[in-house]
Amino acid sequence: MNRYGIRAFWLRFVHSFGNGQLGEKLRRRLWQSRFASAVRRMRASRLPVERAKVLFVTSSWSCACNPKYVARELARRRPDVDIVWLLSDAACRGCGGRPDTGRAVRRWTWAAYRELATAHVLVENAHELAARGNPSKRRGQFVMNTWHGSLGIKRLDSGAGASDRSRAAAAAMDALLSNSDFDDDVFSSCHLAAAPRLRTGHPRNDVFFLSGDEKAEIRRRVFAALGVEEDARLALFAPTFRENAFSAGSCAYDFAAWRASLERRFCGKWAIAMRLHPLDARARAEGLISFPQGVLDATDFADIQELLVAADAGITDYSSWIYDYLLGGRPGFIFAPDKAQYDGERGFYYPLEATPFPVAETNAGLCANIEAFDAERFSRESAAFLSDKGCMEDGKSSGRAVDVIEKWLDGGAA
Repeated sequence: MNRYGIRAFWLRFVHSFGNGQLGEKLRRRLWQSRFASAVRRMRASRLPVERAKVLFVTSSWSCACNPKYVARELARRRPDVDIVWLLSDAACRGCGGRPDTGRAVRRWTWAAYRELATAHVLVENAHELAARGNPSKRRGQFVMNTWHGSLGIKRLDSGAGASDRSRAAAAAMDALLSNSDFDDDVFSSCHLAAAPRLRTGHPRNDVFFLSGDEKAEIRRRVFAALGVEEDARLALFAPTFRENAFSAGSCAYDFAAWRASLERRFCGKWAIAMRLHPLDARARAEGLISFPQGVLDATDFADIQELLVAADAGITDYSSWIYDYLLGGRPGFIFAPDKAQYDGERGFYYPLEATPFPVAETNAGLCANIEAFDAERFSRESAAFLSDKGCMEDGKSSGRAVDVIEKWLDGGAA
């Protein structure tokens, strides 16, 4: 066997490597090698694009965010379509390789490359399709990007948002979903400007328009998963990702004081769940981040939208999920102890104080805001904020996104 035959054998071996962190690390390194890319590209070039195949991938490599709700609506309408999810090994184990829609393949495998190269429609919420080692977009393929934030305050036109990879991703997009005038303005002024925009709304927000019974079922499922007592109330704290050490700031969170203030203002027994950003979750897995006693870990609950439906109050610093949370009508608060530093490093599109959420930079300030919360004022300011941003959410976003996909499946050239 010559050296190319040996390398090809090694390529097949690592691509078939078993589940686990070591297997993923080996597969990722090989995935990004030039030799492996050339072999995959040569093999895939012989494969046709399959008309009735739609591939979904998210930045968290799980069944979540906008793609989850698009996939559900597509599965409901079109049982003839082959729905494929690109998942991490952990997500594959979690669903037993059988997500609630379609089928799953592990990332950084030959099977994943084959699905990427032959899907008729590809749906993602970030820039994963443009990652090193992935196949280039082929003739006949349609790329829909749903994005992963709504009305977000963090700037995308800074260094944190722009890169060669993100610009390449934007150039390959055939549709970038928007839910507002604000989103349109943001997308047109950042690295996503080249992408054609479609005003469909964000499919993940359809969850806020479900029936009372459907929301109650989500709440029961979330409470059971987190171990929250049925008669308790739940506050969700989910901060944004930090480039610097997250754990250095975690000691500033006085969860016991927060809980006491929630119980004084809203009565009843309260539980607090903390959900780390997927990028911070890696640090938790490596033991760099730990949870204080009495705080529930919601990091592994894949779909934050279901957490938002279940939560009776929400707290964040700069994460865009809090603007989705407005659609549920429940109390929200901003705790931003490093506001000036974060604004200087990343930048905001508008002042935090221009949002409906009471803003605090200290634990004492947050507790005071919780105890002084004015529900009528919050409701009035939330409606004005959504109107000012031109938000169009109405519970029908998934349907509009699938309308676009169906047109391509039925009429696009492959």
